[in-house]
Amino acid sequence: MREWKFRCANTTCLPFLNLITSTIMKCQMACLAQVYCRAASFYQSTSNCELFTDMSNEIAHMQPDTDITTMIVIAGTRSPP
Repeated sequence: MREWKFRCANTTCLPFLNLITSTIMKCQMACLAQVYCRAASFYQSTSNCELFTDMSNEIAHMQPDTDITTMIVIAGTRSPP
């Protein structure tokens, strides 16, 4: 989801891992490599990649942000699963 980020009302929305990656693809790959990662947010200006656990309750509460792309893991897309 381009230009959307999680708007969290509580601390359970904090990322479990922050890292710097050179591209959005590397952020996506970092999430898929972590078994507990269910979502990732990539900030274009800082190359910051945030990895999140279960964010299914937060998807309905997104807010616009032009610097970010948020990605949600689709079940069955991990290789190996």
